[in-house]
Amino acid sequence: AGEFPRLQAAVQVPSFRRLGLRPAASEVNMMIELQFPDGSRREYPDGSSARDVAAAISKSLEKRTILARLDGVLIDFDRPLPSGGKIELVGRDDPEALDVIRHDTAHILAEAVQELFPGTQVTIGPNVEDGFYYDFAREEPFNLDDLAVIEQRMKEIVDRDEKIVREEVARDAAIADFKAMGEHYKAEIIESIPAGETVTVYHQGPKWKDLCRGPHLPSTKHVGKAFKLTKLAGAYWRGDQANAQLQRIYGTAWASEEDLAAYLTRLEEAERRDHRKLGQLMDLFHIQEEGKGMIFWHPKGWRLYRT
Repeated sequence: AGEFPRLQAAVQVPSFRRLGLRPAASEVNMMIELQFPDGSRREYPDGSSARDVAAAISKSLEKRTILARLDGVLIDFDRPLPSGGKIELVGRDDPEALDVIRHDTAHILAEAVQELFPGTQVTIGPNVEDGFYYDFAREEPFNLDDLAVIEQRMKEIVDRDEKIVREEVARDAAIADFKAMGEHYKAEIIESIPAGETVTVYHQGPKWKDLCRGPHLPSTKHVGKAFKLTKLAGAYWRGDQANAQLQRIYGTAWASEEDLAAYLTRLEEAERRDHRKLGQLMDLFHIQEEGKGMIFWHPKGWRLYRT
């Protein structure tokens, strides 16, 4: 009599943060344990972000860090850590950080285009080798002169230092929200996500947002200005020629201005060695728009080809 009942099994209690509750001051703080690359372990309050972890070590480390890796998976620097585990603080020189820089640059491109050309819908904007692209739905075609104007607006967005914030959204609410924004392609993408899966939206500044799994950098400032828009192309929605035709803008982005300059130099050298241009300069052959992929030999070139 008077004894507490014996517990049948241990029960995992969710954190106050995950329940959306604030613990009373008298409550015991729940902690998570993090293991660092050198093998050392430290405890931090549940709900700490990688920024909190870096700042607790040194302010200079916090300034150098733009992402984190938890149990091998990249995570936003300011996102509350979902659990304890093995943590690495990631700077700009990390190869995986370059992928995030490029994807963030694609988001900045999309925001710039929608500011300059109201009514343009965004679709998808993945990374590709050495860069990225974004597909847009717009009645009037872009031209090469537009690229310089868009680039300038992108640099202005970087200077604004717009904070990038992750938000989890209910699937049906996200569909309704993007439809209300006139972003029907994004709504269609969300509709293809199985019910029950987490839908994440990233806010970039106070007015612009995009559907994305992430991760992303803390703000547009961290992207830097080592980017360049390179070309225009056409594309079909979901790669199906039966669907609407879209306009694709390609770009490249790097961790530093020096890396960008080196890449552009490599492109120039490759262009100078392009056999299609050399052959025409040397009066060996020409290529016509009506016969794409065909070589029209000149007498000098034909003799050379037959030897």
